[in-house]
Amino acid sequence: MMGDIETNLLLSDRFVTVATPDLREATSVIERLQGPFKARPGGTGGAGAPLIRVRAAQCGKVALSTFSFGANVEIEPRGLDGAILVTTAVGGRAGMAVGGRIFGATAGATFISQPEDRPVFHYDTDTEVLKLRFERGRVEQACVNMYDCLPDTPLRFDNVMARPEAAQRWTALLRFVLASVNATDAMQPSRLETAGIEEMLMLTLLSIQPHNYHARFSAKVRPVSPRQFRLAVDYINEHLDTDITLGEIAAAAGCSIRSLARAFQQSCDTSPMQYVQKLRLQRIRAELLRTQSAGRTIADIAYHWGCRHLGEFNRKYRECFGETPSDTRQRSRALC
Repeated sequence: MMGDIETNLLLSDRFVTVATPDLREATSVIERLQGPFKARPGGTGGAGAPLIRVRAAQCGKVALSTFSFGANVEIEPRGLDGAILVTTAVGGRAGMAVGGRIFGATAGATFISQPEDRPVFHYDTDTEVLKLRFERGRVEQACVNMYDCLPDTPLRFDNVMARPEAAQRWTALLRFVLASVNATDAMQPSRLETAGIEEMLMLTLLSIQPHNYHARFSAKVRPVSPRQFRLAVDYINEHLDTDITLGEIAAAAGCSIRSLARAFQQSCDTSPMQYVQKLRLQRIRAELLRTQSAGRTIADIAYHWGCRHLGEFNRKYRECFGETPSDTRQRSRALC
């Protein structure tokens, strides 16, 4: 058993929506977040009862929630219609039963469930879980954008994220998402940014987790014409100071996301969004070297070009140019 909680996979305390030892009191809040459910707890209520704590936030159309029940409990969701639920154990042990099969694992394990699965979750006393609830129709539309094919049956994921490299990639993405959501009010992501984060979550899930269209469509990557590639590059350059998404670039080029990714890999040895990031860093560097920008802070310039997280921006800038943004500005001033 693992009792440690990985705090960087938790919503901050300002998102606490309920903290109570009374399961009946917590039920109404939980049902607003995740839909109706049936709970079979080991014991709640009364003096000394375990504390049920729920945090909740929204990222675009994705509902994020963290739950801890403080007791051995069995949860049976009954409101998953039209949803895909991704559950990651942040601490302790969690399990999921689907169709007579029981899956169990320690912190870091991720389960995916759809309405037809009728899952039942099992949480130990020290378990805390992070749940992401996606609208199934939006994930299916992302599937269309990715593969340029229209599914003729509902999208269905394998229930367990079994591959270690997939789990590591998913956990790393969750850390980024929660860091963005947990940011102070002044640094909260914009509406366009949250749309980009939602897209990134859906596309990553479609890329790393096996599903019923993965093998069928993954080999069908249509080539991108030179004109389409130029349309993509032109769109990026024209919208570099906005929160553009991968789906928007592909739509501008008139191709699927997978086709676009392959074209950039073949032409530039990079991904479309890495190409966007490199161009933004170049624009920022050009501004830092201009004496006319001396009245603007580095943070203002970085934010203008879509770099919202200054720590990550500084790290990427140094990797790209071998010096910090402050070094670039100081060198520019020394040349004046």
